Amino acid sequence: MLCADQERSVREVREDTAVIGAIGWGEVGTEKVADVLVQYDHKGPVLTLTTSRGAVLRASPEHLCFGRLNPLCRQHYLYLMERSSLGFRVGLTSDLQRDLVAVQNLKLDLFHQHEVVDRLWIIEATDSLPRATFLEKLCTFKYGLPNIPFTGRHLESDLPEELVLELFNQIDTPSRAHQLLMDWYMFQDSPHITLRLAGAQAGGSNAVQFTIFGGAEKNRRQTNYTHLIRIDSNVELKRAEHQQFKRRMGARGMWNLEVTRDDLEEAQLFVKTLACLDNLEVVRKIQLTKKAPFYLLPASHLKVGMNVPIMGPHGIEEDSIVSITVDDVQGPLYDFRLNGLSNYVVGQWVVGAWQGNPARLLGKPDEPRL
Repeated sequence: MLCADQERSVREVREDTAVIGAIGWGEVGTEKVADVLVQYDHKGPVLTLTTSRGAVLRASPEHLCFGRLNPLCRQHYLYLMERSSLGFRVGLTSDLQRDLVAVQNLKLDLFHQHEVVDRLWIIEATDSLPRATFLEKLCTFKYGLPNIPFTGRHLESDLPEELVLELFNQIDTPSRAHQLLMDWYMFQDSPHITLRLAGAQAGGSNAVQFTIFGGAEKNRRQTNYTHLIRIDSNVELKRAEHQQFKRRMGARGMWNLEVTRDDLEEAQLFVKTLACLDNLEVVRKIQLTKKAPFYLLPASHLKVGMNVPIMGPHGIEEDSIVSITVDDVQGPLYDFRLNGLSNYVVGQWVVGAWQGNPARLLGKPDEPRL
């Protein structure tokens, strides 16, 4: 673990140890450890993730990390997809962005529905087409999940619309999808991509973009960059909460509403309020480099080819994952809560610090180390 004075083993880090963390836009700062949390009786999977520059991270599947897809990395993606009105299916693609655009274009086919939510989990990424094809067949036969499009209007669909509906109605896809995610140590509440497709609904926003360290200026104490909250909407939003935003009309007739907060907890509470009031999806990101922000993901949701933040010679830089292995490990599992920052550097990786989320513990409470 990278500390202010030297690099130390996680076992050597104590409360009040000053550690290095990212403060936004490629810069780093120091913060003291508030609590050291140890799960002494951990027995289960641990992932080893390696980047092209040799940065190595060993973490439990649920540990908070940061990553995003690299459009320049050509991979075959096996994915699990859910449509709120139908169920789950598996699919295989070598151009995920193209397929997502095709899904968004289906809005014209959904005019009779109020809203449809699509969620997507990337199960595996590989540069081997035979391997990808094998994995798709494995998921189809082992878990009994359909691998056909959600609509009969799709060019690759062999069934008319009414038979597609009947197929999904007769298969219990939710329980099978849940088992698939469990076997890959993944989490249903952390999809890689969420799309809300509205047909007859009046134009408006369907998401609030929350970017930690996304503000252009540092906070009053100059300890880190401010946190950016943004809503893009076709219509002008006039709730009392919206009056706090700076607003401008974008080039495509969209209202861009932005506001920043110094305190992370205050920002998170404000975002939660907005999401509840306007039924918005929350897209959580973190601005760690001067390039595009990263998404907040459990370690098991990072896949080969994704870009991740690492500590470089000139601050926080990005690198791509080249290998991921999983081993069963028995022994102590460490995490740290910091007084101010939400991240720290370990094995050159920038990872999330303990935020008090019980889901991170898989139901087993950690205990502060004495």
